[in-house]
Amino acid sequence: MKRYMKYLIQSAEIRTEQFLASQDKNPSSLQYGGIRGDIWEAKPTIYALATAVAVYLNRDSRFYQSERLYQGIELALAFVKRTQRDDGSFDYPSCNFKSAADTSFCFKRLFAAWRLLKKYESTGAPGIAHLEKEYLEIMHKALGAILRGGFHTPNHRWGITAALLQGANLFAEEKEFSDQLKKRAQQYLAEGIDGDDDGEYAERSTGNYNAVVNNAMMAMYEETKNEDFLGYVRRNLSMMLTYIDPDDTIFTQNSTRQDKGKKEYAGKYFYQYLFMASIEENPVFDGAAHKIIKDNVERGELTPDCLHIVMAHDEMMAHEFTHYGFLDTYRKFFRHSGVLRVKKANYAYTVIKGKSAFLFFQTGDTRVFVKIGESYCDIRNFIPSEIEPREDGCTLKGTAKGWYYLPFKEAPGTSDWWAMDQSKREKLINSTLEITLDIQELENGLEFSVKTEGLDRLPLRVETCIPAGAVLENEHFWFKAAAGESMILRDGYLTIRDEGNVLRLGPGFGEHEFQGHYSGEELNTDGYTVYCNAYTPAEKNLRLTIEE
Repeated sequence: MKRYMKYLIQSAEIRTEQFLASQDKNPSSLQYGGIRGDIWEAKPTIYALATAVAVYLNRDSRFYQSERLYQGIELALAFVKRTQRDDGSFDYPSCNFKSAADTSFCFKRLFAAWRLLKKYESTGAPGIAHLEKEYLEIMHKALGAILRGGFHTPNHRWGITAALLQGANLFAEEKEFSDQLKKRAQQYLAEGIDGDDDGEYAERSTGNYNAVVNNAMMAMYEETKNEDFLGYVRRNLSMMLTYIDPDDTIFTQNSTRQDKGKKEYAGKYFYQYLFMASIEENPVFDGAAHKIIKDNVERGELTPDCLHIVMAHDEMMAHEFTHYGFLDTYRKFFRHSGVLRVKKANYAYTVIKGKSAFLFFQTGDTRVFVKIGESYCDIRNFIPSEIEPREDGCTLKGTAKGWYYLPFKEAPGTSDWWAMDQSKREKLINSTLEITLDIQELENGLEFSVKTEGLDRLPLRVETCIPAGAVLENEHFWFKAAAGESMILRDGYLTIRDEGNVLRLGPGFGEHEFQGHYSGEELNTDGYTVYCNAYTPAEKNLRLTIEE
């Protein structure tokens, strides 16, 4: 780790320069980051302060014991104290006010900075005692809000609980206050932690909130020394390695939160892999941590913002990497969430139960996804309700029903449609459509076979969604795919060129030209859609393969 410390420090210095520059631009508020306008938000400043404190205390930083930086830290702390509400809480001004959860996230960085000040007291850096006092005052007040407040989402509970346990130990001499914090923490813990045996948390947020929960679990472990908390971290980090795609980005399409569909590298997990690798012999985690930081440096990006965490742990700073890389191949079925993740030597794919975009295929930087449109009553897409994995693929099944309302058996008491309780109407089910989709792995790609049973004459659409800007060609045409546009592949094969990757799709089929209902249709506005269309009953095969 020693060879990468200079990069962590340099990145922290750049962030600190930005922090100081923001003070110069906003001398009245001294706000760093946050949302625009006159609305103040303490969190970005608190986060920047943790990084600033780290470089102020680091002998290898050009900001070591810098008088200019110390003044900046004092000014920023004054802004934080002005922004803190009387009840001790901080706002998240885009939506959450007097928020215990957001206050706990602020507390996380406040505590991290205070911990560094305490650890590096012996350096004799000017003003340490004063800064410690300021931090303690803000944290004590914040804990009152965290103690009394509530939450919105699953991960909030563990951010709050971690802060309560940290606060209980920090202010242990105030026995009554400390006991109150511990009792409140136990109330949250009594609900049970939402991590399953596959390593998934309830929000399935691989791009963000998994890391947030892991951070809380690590903090709770450090405060209690209860190894059970590390078990959740260990399982999630193992799971995350099967959510890394061939381009080293995280697969986020199954997230229930705002990171869904976002392209994210694994930077926020770096210190978590490093932490686990530094306290237990785990070559897989060691290799993951090494790859994240090495690749980050080679991409010329700022390193993950975690100098304040690494400096707090001697074992992390002293850790020597012995491995490098993510998993070369994997096959993992997550039965609770109904997700199959497979990575082979030259491609990866994901199958998801309960989603209209049920299949994602990726080679290199190129990702395509597949849907089946059926426009059947109020249903617009095939939604698989069953997934049966096997060693060379899987089978998906789903049933849709055609229904119609029937008249109320008794008068509804109003002629206002919107005031009627439509759930009390009986429904007539006069048809069903069952779709079975078999996905078979090939050496260079996938073959998927679609079979329908039940309703006939329905215009079915197999939709392959590809990146805009890709070049599409066969023996008859050549053109670039435009976002939001589409074509029907009536027969033969289509060559797709994107980011240096070449895919082959086909054989096509085009029995009709219907491309979806006008109401409620999910439109692929970011990419280009290739349709293969058939009437039910249908039994069709389609291949998506990599061309050398």
